[in-house]
Amino acid sequence: MSRNQGRRKRSEQSLEIPVTPMLDMAFQLLTFFILTYQPMPAEGQFVMNIMPAAPATDINAQSPETTQANPDVPAALRTLPTTLRAGEGGNLGQIILGENDIQGGMDELKQQLDEIFRDPTLPFDQTMIKVDPNLKYSALMQVIDVFSRAFNEAKKEPKLSFAELTGED
Repeated sequence: MSRNQGRRKRSEQSLEIPVTPMLDMAFQLLTFFILTYQPMPAEGQFVMNIMPAAPATDINAQSPETTQANPDVPAALRTLPTTLRAGEGGNLGQIILGENDIQGGMDELKQQLDEIFRDPTLPFDQTMIKVDPNLKYSALMQVIDVFSRAFNEAKKEPKLSFAELTGED
């Protein structure tokens, strides 16, 4: 009998876990994280300079005179074909404007474009530039700049299209 009573006493005894120190530690950690938290500044907030409420241009100002494209002429005939071929090292080697080979570089190209765009009998109001894939980007940008200036001086809207030069061209 003594053996059975000993087992009962052990099973009847409960294990006590001290909760107070755990709660103290939890509140200390919570307090620590609340006091040391540094929120990051909100993303996407930046100072913007807003334009004034007044219009940038005079509403009553005359618009520049532009020549409108003749709708009777097909777009293919209004397009000035231009071919840019790469030379040695990817530099600009050859410029073909329409059917004419331009020999004098950018100055000659600018002069030819001025003549073409100022001639009222020529219907060109847009350009298709076929570019050699080996041509350097900087050389292409120089040509685009010359075309844009020529269009602007002729008071025409610059319309440039691009295509990659293939083996058949």
